[in-house]
Amino acid sequence: MTKSVKLALLLFCAVLLAAWATPAQAVCGSSSSTPLYAGQTLDAGTVTVTNDAANIYVRYMTNDPWVISDAHLAIASSLAGIPQTHKGNPIPGHFAYSAIFDPEVTDYTFTIPLGSFLPGQTVYIAAHAIVQAPAGSGGTQTGWGFGPGFPGANWATYIQYPIQSCGGPVE
Repeated sequence: MTKSVKLALLLFCAVLLAAWATPAQAVCGSSSSTPLYAGQTLDAGTVTVTNDAANIYVRYMTNDPWVISDAHLAIASSLAGIPQTHKGNPIPGHFAYSAIFDPEVTDYTFTIPLGSFLPGQTVYIAAHAIVQAPAGSGGTQTGWGFGPGFPGANWATYIQYPIQSCGGPVE
């Protein structure tokens, strides 16, 4: 091989190694985890919320034997910003983010751009899922990330999460 080909190959390998070694965005501050309740009382897993400088991450993880077949997510700067009926019951089918899984999954993360949300601002998150377990362990259930209840008559709940600072100046 010629010297220039060897040099080009060495440079290519160095660039590839640098790209591979570059870490993902660091999570800022503290994460917040809450139970994912199925059918109001069954602990089907957890919902964890974190953010970095660019995105908010909402991760659904189930406990064995639970699996997720559908997930719906709404995030807003106020509770009124989450789609609800006139009586205050959330409408998961109208949430901005959704996913259907076939086959079902045990772990899924929604990535939402920070947009206009600022460090220190509390956001309201409705994390809904359809979860399934064998009939003797719970069957098919509606699940919600645990928190305060919506004002309506059903048992739906929401999460409050303060956007974490990434250590830079707040603009």
